[in-house]
Amino acid sequence: MHKDLTPGVMTGLAWYYLLAAMLNAAAAAYVSYMEIVSEGASRVGLAPRTRRLPEWLMISFFGLYGLATLIILGRAYLPEAARAAYILCAIANVLVAIGAAADAAHFSEVKDEGHGRGDEVGPPSLDDHQPAVGLGKAMNRTLWTLIWGSIAGIFQVMGLVYILGREFSLPQFFRDGVNFVSGPTTFFIGATIGFAAMIAYRRTLANGIVAWALVNLSLLAFGLSMTDFDFRDIVTKPDNVPIVGLMILVGFFTWLGLRRAVINDSRMALGLPNLEELEPEKTLTWPDLVYTELIAMVAQTIFLVVWAIALQAPLEQPASSTVAPNPSKAPWYFLGLQEMLVYFDPWMAGVVLPSMIVVGLMAMPYIDTNKTGNGYYTISQRKFAYITFQYGFLVLWVILILLGTFLRGPNWNFFGPYEYWDLHKVIPLNNVNLSDIVWVQILGRTKPTNILVREIPGLLVVTAYFVVVPLILTRISFFKKIIAQGGWLRFSVLTLLLLFMASLPLKMVLRWTINLKYLIAIPEYFFNI
Repeated sequence: MHKDLTPGVMTGLAWYYLLAAMLNAAAAAYVSYMEIVSEGASRVGLAPRTRRLPEWLMISFFGLYGLATLIILGRAYLPEAARAAYILCAIANVLVAIGAAADAAHFSEVKDEGHGRGDEVGPPSLDDHQPAVGLGKAMNRTLWTLIWGSIAGIFQVMGLVYILGREFSLPQFFRDGVNFVSGPTTFFIGATIGFAAMIAYRRTLANGIVAWALVNLSLLAFGLSMTDFDFRDIVTKPDNVPIVGLMILVGFFTWLGLRRAVINDSRMALGLPNLEELEPEKTLTWPDLVYTELIAMVAQTIFLVVWAIALQAPLEQPASSTVAPNPSKAPWYFLGLQEMLVYFDPWMAGVVLPSMIVVGLMAMPYIDTNKTGNGYYTISQRKFAYITFQYGFLVLWVILILLGTFLRGPNWNFFGPYEYWDLHKVIPLNNVNLSDIVWVQILGRTKPTNILVREIPGLLVVTAYFVVVPLILTRISFFKKIIAQGGWLRFSVLTLLLLFMASLPLKMVLRWTINLKYLIAIPEYFFNI
């Protein structure tokens, strides 16, 4: 049994919560002092901004962090240098949070001229939050400064608890409960429900306050989860660290695109130009683009050098034909395909479905007849395309990568996020083919020896799926419009691609519910679907 919390882990968690506190202190300072004019909002007719970030606060913050850096550099000569440096950084974070909250309250008092109504009175100015169209009302800057400052204080207290040697971790009953309900079924269905919620409540999610609240919940959940040895052991593997970064980057850019699409849809509904039309159409290659690329190249080089020094290359023993790693995993970008092998035959999961993805991406420009949505973010004008592509990318690709990376262990068994990867874990599998279900379980007789007769149930199901379902789709108004605009050939290709895409989640559900292995099983000719 491994110890969940060691001195090194506690020190790492302390600095992690220090970073979380610094981010929230910065958020409090931003809300309190900065000009908050959201995308597309106008500055016309607004009084000048009077809020300013105090110089003393900036000097104090950077001075304390600079002093902490010097102490760490001289740690060989100073006892308890790391702890002293940490306390200085914590003081800097708390100072910013308290200063921002106090100044926000003061700004509110000055504006309402003693009437106690805060941002509700006074002439419109750049001191007020100017919300983007479609994202609700202006926020109360004083309130949210206090909230983010308080969260910064909570994170900082958690960090101080660790740096002072006090232990607290995720309750064991919570870990056991999460492991108990975890599984491929709940993971995939949960991801699908989450995706549906993202689409349905996209206006709420596009709000910066809601997004930052979700970031804080993620920071808290990740920090508490890192107190579990098994979770930490998997997440911190050098192979898996980039996947954690992938989660952050995919999440951020998905949210950013969603936000701009929501704003554009709201603006166009009111007859206003979209955000892209408000921005300059051209950027000069020299010097703007070249300088940007140069800075990005230098920054990326520095980042990769630091990465290479901090994380050792995950090199293992020389390859041997007598010893295979368990689990034997494909590179991260192929883990989605490896997960498909659980539900499909290799020729289908490794050849047909990937080929359909490539062919489908190439065919999309020729299938799509919708001329709107080019050059700007939108969902309402291209809802079908947006939902289809995002579901295929996020749920059927990224989620499967995360599943294969963090939750598939020895023997490709599923393990909960806080579960030990036991090599001897045995999960009974009782997968059956459709022919077994029909002939043996339902009809109560042995399967026919003739291959075609034996597999006729599967042949009928697959034929109905690829023939009857498209005929049903032609009765739906949306697809009638596609046929009218693009013709039967475009409709047929689009339907074929959609059916292949839907086959993955459908096959997953059939495996989880009735233990179905193959619809058509002809091992005599290596043909299984």
